[in-house]
Amino acid sequence: MASPWTNDPYAQAKLTKEQVELYLERIALPKDLVDSPPSLDLLTTLMVSHLEHVAKDTSPLHVPEEQWDGPSTPIKLSSAFTNMPESTGAFDRVVRQRKGAFCFAINATFAALLRSFGFRVSELVGRAFKSLGNDPTVHEDGWRWGTLTHELLVADWEGAAGRWLVDGAWGPWSCSVPIKLESGAQTLGLNPYEAFEVRHEVLPLDAAAAQPIDSLAGWTLYRFIPPPDTPLSLPLTGSTTGHFSPQFHFHPLSIPTTDFQLYHHFSVSHELASFTAFFLVTKLIPGTGGARRSLMYADKPGEGRRAKVYTTGGTEGRGSLQGRDVEWVEMETGPMKEYLRQEFGFGFT
Repeated sequence: MASPWTNDPYAQAKLTKEQVELYLERIALPKDLVDSPPSLDLLTTLMVSHLEHVAKDTSPLHVPEEQWDGPSTPIKLSSAFTNMPESTGAFDRVVRQRKGAFCFAINATFAALLRSFGFRVSELVGRAFKSLGNDPTVHEDGWRWGTLTHELLVADWEGAAGRWLVDGAWGPWSCSVPIKLESGAQTLGLNPYEAFEVRHEVLPLDAAAAQPIDSLAGWTLYRFIPPPDTPLSLPLTGSTTGHFSPQFHFHPLSIPTTDFQLYHHFSVSHELASFTAFFLVTKLIPGTGGARRSLMYADKPGEGRRAKVYTTGGTEGRGSLQGRDVEWVEMETGPMKEYLRQEFGFGFT
């Protein structure tokens, strides 16, 4: 049996030119982009197109591939623990099968794409905020942090004027454009009703909570949430109406492959792992200024077994957090397979 340990734990995966061309076709970009030099414009183009075509997708955790074939059967949450592809092993699923995966597969594969253009990419792990959308300074949840269950990327290139936080797999609430890794750096999203800020700080905790003995300053990504119908302009200041809500906190410490395998294993199998508790497929809708279509289901007593599909954000949303264009899909492999094929472009054999 081959040893799982390697003497080269920080090896940087890259795609071949043929794979890059397939990836570009997958995200609706021209193949002749393959010879483009790295730049902020290219990084932004790749990131936005990736988010518009590659879904964050937890379905492999709940449906073994063979269950999609044959007669329609009920989808049971957390019934296919070992089915989620790992790292760049997701290339075929993401590119050739036109499906999605979760962050430990999508961001690893996206990082390999970026390196093929000459970007230098560090793969990191972050701690997710568990009360998304809320202001932790006033909400009863306070600074409620989860475990290290999110892979994210930091990219730069020769001659770059800094480093950039890049994320191809956060899902709802995400920053859909690169943001400079500089404390206080701000950016608008893909429409004027969403904005983001990066802060260099120790992990924020409630004052009454136990504090760590040792702590190093890391980075927190915040989303700014204004009232509906309130377009934003930069810079955001203390007088800007709205509030900041954290998304995740991380340290710029490159994570070796084997450690990512441990994070992946926890996220697909442990009873405390949030991914096993819900069925989610979500991606941006091209040409809408960042509107997002999401399919979501979680078991709730007394409620039917139907997944809710809805649209949020984008220019049309004007900052509203409410879902629109609501549809429902039965949690059965037959109707779900057809919906994912028609509405999310999934390929099924």
